[in-house]
Amino acid sequence: MAFRFTKTRGGGDAQGAGGRWVRALLFEDWTLKIMALLITLGLWYAVTTQRAPATMRLRAVQLEFILPENVDIGNDPVEEVDVTLEGSQGKLAELNARSLVARADVTNLRPGDRVARLSDNVKMDLPEGVRVVEVTPRSVTLHLEPVVVRAVPAEARFDGEPPEGFERLGVQVTPPQVRLRGPESHVEAIEKAYTETISLAGQRESLTMPQAAIDIPDHKVTPLDPTVSVRVEIVEEQSQRRFTNVPVRSAAGGPVSPATAASVTLRGPRSIVEALRPEDVRLVVEMAGDGSISPRLALPPAAAGRVELVSASPSEFTINK
Repeated sequence: MAFRFTKTRGGGDAQGAGGRWVRALLFEDWTLKIMALLITLGLWYAVTTQRAPATMRLRAVQLEFILPENVDIGNDPVEEVDVTLEGSQGKLAELNARSLVARADVTNLRPGDRVARLSDNVKMDLPEGVRVVEVTPRSVTLHLEPVVVRAVPAEARFDGEPPEGFERLGVQVTPPQVRLRGPESHVEAIEKAYTETISLAGQRESLTMPQAAIDIPDHKVTPLDPTVSVRVEIVEEQSQRRFTNVPVRSAAGGPVSPATAASVTLRGPRSIVEALRPEDVRLVVEMAGDGSISPRLALPPAAAGRVELVSASPSEFTINK
């Protein structure tokens, strides 16, 4: 008996479809497939690289010290350090020396000349997984001093002078003393606390600065009273002038003895004294509550209260009744 095998149509179609799918997968659109493969490899490499451990050295990182209570640094140690960090490349790439601060904890040190080991004590605010490996320099010398508060006299500092014909008569600073705080040796070295510079150039009138800043050149010393009030009295230069034949009358307008005209010497601002005419000057004799009799000046309103009587001849008078 003979057997004959025949290929069914359904099986042939399945095998043909599978072959076409394999050919399409391997040979069709090969350019796009290569690009997709390259992108995948690139992403894999980038992620792997970002996670790979690495080190980075940051230069000129700001250095601060955490000090014991009521203790300050009397010398000038380094203010910046170089820091070597370890972590993933991705997190290290995000760091910037300008935005970081290295803080050295020296709260265990007592006043005196001490050596602070930075490699052991420096802490930084870093992303998770990033740590400090090395700090350069590894140590610094600190002169630690007790913090003191001391009151010193406050004095105004001036620049320039009033114009010709005017002078600075007096200066008042309120309060007269200010408190300073800082390392003991620095505070003790300051004898006076000066204000900011106050210009007097061209100043013809008295002036008041209610909040003149205290200027301490030593950056380690802080004024606890940061401002004072400064009052500067500026007046016109004084001048004296003698007048003769000055009429003398009582306060009621009656005669006095001796009846002769008086000679007087006046003193006041130069421009006012020099502007007085002889007829502007009079003496008024009046009796005080205790019975004493004394002369006083009678001047025009512009000069009244600004010009004083230095002397009068005769110096004694009697009011005629």
